[in-house]
Amino acid sequence: MLAIVPVKGSEGAKTRLAPLLSDDERRELVSAMLGDVLDACAAAEHVDAVLVVTPEPAIAPDGVEVLVDSGMGHAQAIELALADPRAADGVVVVMADCPLVQPESLDALVEAADPLALVPSGDGGTNAVAMKPGAAVRPAFGIEGSAGVTIERARGAGYEPAVLDDPLLALDVDRPEDVTRFHELILASAS
Repeated sequence: MLAIVPVKGSEGAKTRLAPLLSDDERRELVSAMLGDVLDACAAAEHVDAVLVVTPEPAIAPDGVEVLVDSGMGHAQAIELALADPRAADGVVVVMADCPLVQPESLDALVEAADPLALVPSGDGGTNAVAMKPGAAVRPAFGIEGSAGVTIERARGAGYEPAVLDDPLLALDVDRPEDVTRFHELILASAS
């Protein structure tokens, strides 16, 4: 299955973290989180290929396929990737700012997709979605309550989506309180 990983790029990234991190630190954070997500994709049994979707191709490590988007946001980037022929049989979309994602989480998401499974973020957004086939439902990203919108779209198409409770994948790092939650989860997993 194709993993689609949208990432806005490093310039002007994660501005809501400016009270905690400098511009350079935020750029490093974006790169590190993307690396964590790509590592999880590479280790997942059900992921055969990875496609990074970004307006900044240099952000992707060597050897990772890149689809260049126009920089209009995650929703448009994901729509572009879903239209790619490689996405036809099935996809798992995972946001690039989910540093705690595990390969097992991605595999569980893919296994639960019949035809759609998702993991909401802590604030009701969508951190990951798997679909078999890739065009089963048009998922929502980049809007408030996108997980609920995707669920309603699936139900409107006659499907009952699987909604997975995965605290590690539900964490995306956008705001200072997300950094606090990241540290709490790291400490809890070390115990």
